[in-house]
Amino acid sequence: MDAWQIDRFVGIPYCPRHMDCADLAMQVQGELFGREVWVANKRPRPFLPAEQDAVISTYCDQLADLVAEPQDGDAVLMREPGAQMAGHIGTYFFVNYAPHVLHTATWMQGGSTLHRLQDLSGFGLTVEGYYRWK
Repeated sequence: MDAWQIDRFVGIPYCPRHMDCADLAMQVQGELFGREVWVANKRPRPFLPAEQDAVISTYCDQLADLVAEPQDGDAVLMREPGAQMAGHIGTYFFVNYAPHVLHTATWMQGGSTLHRLQDLSGFGLTVEGYYRWK
């Protein structure tokens, strides 16, 4: 995928009620890949990061299958700094000769961003797995 196709998703402000990491992932799936992915709209939207992690992680097995080799558009499940379980989701892209993850979180100033996969650990993020949407 070309970087210019992803650029419009960079800088979207984070909002715990309307644009969290799951909302961004659903929007990207619909607009770039034509997939209708639903993480329940009426899902609990807790404000505390640990509670958000628990809600998102409960949906993983229902929505996607674990894969060893990610492809553009696959979900990247991550554990945030200090979290006991993985509950942060991003979208995998291979751009500019390197793997990247598009994601958003409360701690990301300026909104959603595209990080190189190798740089995620510098932000305290641990990749728990890659998932292909069902």
